[in-house]
Amino acid sequence: MKINHSRNFYGVTFVTIATVLSSPVFADSLTTAQDKVAKTHQQDASSQVKLNDLDTKTREALNHYQQNQRQADLVEAYNRQLQKMIDSQEQEKQRIHSQLASLNETEQSALPMLVSMYQQLSTFVSHDQPFLVTERQQRLARLKKIIDRADISLAEKYRQVLDAYQVEIDYAKSIGSYRGELKQGDKTTQVDFFRLGRTALYYQTLNATKGALWQPASGQWQTLTDSQNKQLSIAIAMANKQHIPQLLKLPMPGEPKQ
Repeated sequence: MKINHSRNFYGVTFVTIATVLSSPVFADSLTTAQDKVAKTHQQDASSQVKLNDLDTKTREALNHYQQNQRQADLVEAYNRQLQKMIDSQEQEKQRIHSQLASLNETEQSALPMLVSMYQQLSTFVSHDQPFLVTERQQRLARLKKIIDRADISLAEKYRQVLDAYQVEIDYAKSIGSYRGELKQGDKTTQVDFFRLGRTALYYQTLNATKGALWQPASGQWQTLTDSQNKQLSIAIAMANKQHIPQLLKLPMPGEPKQ
């Protein structure tokens, strides 16, 4: 190292380091400092990537929550509507029980009332979702024969009518799946039907490649999309107790086609 001495005009000696920058020790120190700076930049970049990734996951979690909330709102709205139907049917049931209590006092008017109740039930079934058509029609036919028979008491006839009403009420509070025939024109096909209460009726081909929703307003089957058909497969499995219950998104009658 070369050190130069000089004096200023006040007579003070200054020491000048002339070759510090060119010394090996300084070069090594400078390299080390540069490496530390580069490493710090790399760590900062890595931290930023992690922050970006965390922000993305947070947004995805928020979107997932919002989707679940919307589905929950739809289910809640459907349940409210279903409860209104059940309440209405319970009121009808209570009305029938009240009529039954006075049956002994008005036996002459009871039989016409039973006939009227049967006709109302028959009309209701014919205008309802077309599920279990054969089973329900056979139940109505048996009920008609019972009402017409003279060897069956009025109380028993009334009990049979109430039982038929109760079966129809129970449909609104349950889901079900069954295999049956689908008639479209001259063609008859074996399919799996899925009933959502009495609010919606679907069918799916046995190979699960096609599904459809019954639209009462038009009296036609509306073909489901692939994603909706997959949801229908899960719904059928749930009805058959082959899948754990879960929230499903299925189209409902009257909704715009997606």
